Amino acid sequence: MNPEDSEPKPAPQAEVQAEVPKKPAEEVAPPAEDVAEATPPAPVRIAGVSLADGKVAEFDSGEMQLSLGDTVVVDNDRDLNLGRVVFLVDGAEGKTYRPVLRRVGPEDFLLIRRNKKREEEAFDICQKRIAERGLPMKLIRVAYLHGGNKAIFYFSAEGRVDFRALVRDLAQQLHVRIEMRQIGVRDESKMLGGVGICGQPLCCSRFLRKFVPVSIKMAKNQNLALNPQKLSGLCGRLMCCLVYEDATYIKMKKDLPKVGSVIQTPRGEGKVIDVSVLERKLRIQLESETINCTLEELKSGKLRDQRREEEARIAGAQEQRDLTAKPPAKQKEDQPKRGDSRKRRRRKKKPASAKATADRSSGAGQPAEASAKAGRSAEASAKAGQKRRRRRRRKKKKPSGGDGGGNK
Repeated sequence: MNPEDSEPKPAPQAEVQAEVPKKPAEEVAPPAEDVAEATPPAPVRIAGVSLADGKVAEFDSGEMQLSLGDTVVVDNDRDLNLGRVVFLVDGAEGKTYRPVLRRVGPEDFLLIRRNKKREEEAFDICQKRIAERGLPMKLIRVAYLHGGNKAIFYFSAEGRVDFRALVRDLAQQLHVRIEMRQIGVRDESKMLGGVGICGQPLCCSRFLRKFVPVSIKMAKNQNLALNPQKLSGLCGRLMCCLVYEDATYIKMKKDLPKVGSVIQTPRGEGKVIDVSVLERKLRIQLESETINCTLEELKSGKLRDQRREEEARIAGAQEQRDLTAKPPAKQKEDQPKRGDSRKRRRRKKKPASAKATADRSSGAGQPAEASAKAGRSAEASAKAGQKRRRRRRRKKKKPSGGDGGGNK
């Protein structure tokens, strides 16, 4: 036998598993990506930037604090572009916008001056090429993008123009990408600017973002004179400002009768001959008279007696003139007449006495020097009188002449 088999084996121990108290489950923080998705995204700040062609495009300003009028550099489709901020709004969710890169800095000012000079040179070159090829087009402006890799030529023409040869010439000479863009007369006025007949800068170049259709019906709704010179702007089209008040006039004219319609009044039937939309007044022609009334008076049936009012107004004006007029001044009976006073003023001078004349000639009652001067003047006057008398005598004496030699 094996001694190991003879030794008693220990009894197998029962495996006792102690129940370990479970720890509470720790809250695991979600990843950063999930947190970002849970929080609502910050609203996008949109900047409306007016570009070189006059159009306004929307760009994402990001964290930049922009103000109206700031000049910024934006990321265009293929190149950088320069523009001016014209409005700031919150963008719509789920829409992407191209970014605003930066405000204009010193380096950008150098590029602006360089591009300005290149635009003037390109304008002259294009004008010469158009004249050489005889193309029916009018060059308006040349704009270089801020990067300087592309030049846009704006022109106007009545119809389509084949400018392929012109583009090849310009690209060969300027060594940049060329884009020819045809615009209308309204876009031309918007790009060049000017002053309207109202004395203000053009609306299209100042604040209008897009053009809306304008019709002659808008001028009729506002009771304007249908004069093309007064209704047309610098572009030769109807003025854009006719649109501003058109909706107000249409709304106010709904309650007013049309001109030429026959309506019923408290004094009988009448024909509307004139309508003032803003004052809401009507001018109605009756059988015997013409009346002016408001729409409220016509609906209430209480029309004023305009004839009596006019008579009372004329009488009141005449009475006011009589009160303000000055009454004529009454002449007093004892007051001398105007002619008599003049006659009294014209008194004859008394003849000087012989003594006074002698005193003046002799200089009595005067200082010695004054009397001497008076004596010398009297002698000089006496001598002058004698000379005059001698001349008169010589003139009176006629030389005695004869037919031959006279009596000897």
